[in-house]
Amino acid sequence: MKPLDTTVEEVLRKAIQSEVETRVYYQKMAERAGSPTVRTRMLQLADAELVHRAKMERKYREQIGQEPPILVAGNVELPPDLINLDITRALKHALERERESESYFRFMAERAPDSMLGTLFMELAEIEWKHKTDLQAEYDASAPPDSFLLDI
Repeated sequence: MKPLDTTVEEVLRKAIQSEVETRVYYQKMAERAGSPTVRTRMLQLADAELVHRAKMERKYREQIGQEPPILVAGNVELPPDLINLDITRALKHALERERESESYFRFMAERAPDSMLGTLFMELAEIEWKHKTDLQAEYDASAPPDSFLLDI
């Protein structure tokens, strides 16, 4: 496998960028909610991303010794068929977003074993894993009992 060519600063900057974009993703999902309940839940998830971002920015200050850059979301688009979302469908898409982040950080950790970067990637993966498992529990509680078969 090709050696990893990055820095702690770059990793943390990308992690912060991910939190910024995920927040926008959840806000856009809220705009497409099929009910006030779904809208409220998506906005709660968006607000939680602010907390996650603050944690990443604190880690940036600790590791890099300076203020993190001001980042804005790039072009965050939702598929056009994501409309009139019910809670189960909204949570499923949120869960996928967190799953992708966790997978990315775990993959990067494998590319930098036994290093400070590898440790950082694993820490970021564990944070995303926690987000994912919380959403999974919420999804499981909202989904019809046999809906897991539809995801296979």
